Amino acid sequence: MRRRARADKHYKFTKKKHSAPGTAACILSFAPLVMFGYAVWLSYSEGGQAPEKTGCIGIAAVLAACITLKVSIQEARKENVIKRVPVTGAVMSVLMLAGWTAVYVIGWIGI
Repeated sequence: MRRRARADKHYKFTKKKHSAPGTAACILSFAPLVMFGYAVWLSYSEGGQAPEKTGCIGIAAVLAACITLKVSIQEARKENVIKRVPVTGAVMSVLMLAGWTAVYVIGWIGI
């Protein structure tokens, strides 16, 4: 029986590091999702009669998504940075922006 040689192809020896602002942006990109859950809970608990509160939460969530998107893109463009974390933050921010935009458009149309 021949032993298979251990393949070290999955190791990367590099000086790239995780970006602290990119990591923070990735973690904070989940804030709009949490805000959405809170807005749904608030609307449910108020019997659908909390438009000012949910509107303020929505605006805060859109602003948070825009800021995290901006920081994620800036950090993904830097040299010697592991790109996976900032790109994940950017994708999550774009999804949250799309979701909140859909909520506002549906609210304006009145569906």
